[in-house]
Amino acid sequence: MLWITTLLLFWTDAPPPEEFNLEAESAEVLQWIDFLEMERQEQTRGALERATYFVPRFKDIFRQEGVPENLVWLALIESSFRNHATSSSAAVGMFQFKAETATAFGLKVNGHVDERRQPHAAARASARYLAYLRSKFDSWELVLAAYNLGEGDLRRAMQARDVLTWLEIKPFVREQTQNYVGKVKAAALIGNRHLAQFADNPVTPLYYEVRKGDTLYRIARNHGIEVDLLMQANGLGNSAIREGQTLLIPPATFSNQ
Repeated sequence: MLWITTLLLFWTDAPPPEEFNLEAESAEVLQWIDFLEMERQEQTRGALERATYFVPRFKDIFRQEGVPENLVWLALIESSFRNHATSSSAAVGMFQFKAETATAFGLKVNGHVDERRQPHAAARASARYLAYLRSKFDSWELVLAAYNLGEGDLRRAMQARDVLTWLEIKPFVREQTQNYVGKVKAAALIGNRHLAQFADNPVTPLYYEVRKGDTLYRIARNHGIEVDLLMQANGLGNSAIREGQTLLIPPATFSNQ
């Protein structure tokens, strides 16, 4: 696809993120808050437990790329922050990338490694993809719609009806996309409230930057954890790691299920 092959993959000096209005009091967002907290209570609880370890670093990454930090919560809707999540359409990882889009935004996807499953690499690619979509659409709501529906499908729908805004096109896209924007806003409100409860005694995730000569076994041994747990938390399909790679050092209670 031409739009993929012509992308500038690595941004520098990203501008400050624009505001992303969560519309906390809107009826639609309140509806999705109720859905996530009641109808999907167990799934949401597990997602928030995992988010505690990932979201602080993800927010840093999104800010660095000039993207509103609250958009990290789309991973709650996409995958419940599970790095092994795979959809029926072959989207993979916390941020649910298909292979073509993933490679366009700098992720390696081959027979040896699938960085879509590696949380921090995937978060960086997601932020860059969102920034790219923001250069094509006039609001973050439209960006989220394009993330869910696809850039081309959303653009064609808007052109066919000669409309410019999310509220104008919303009735004419599939139901999943109609609901997606409100769900992400609800997830952000729930997620931020969850993290706020640790404000006085914050959970400080432990990260490790891989050094030359490191092995997974040595890193796991030095931190008193099992290699399998280290691999699970970081979406690693094998023991291959690279210098400079960021790894979460998970607590023994960490679960990716």
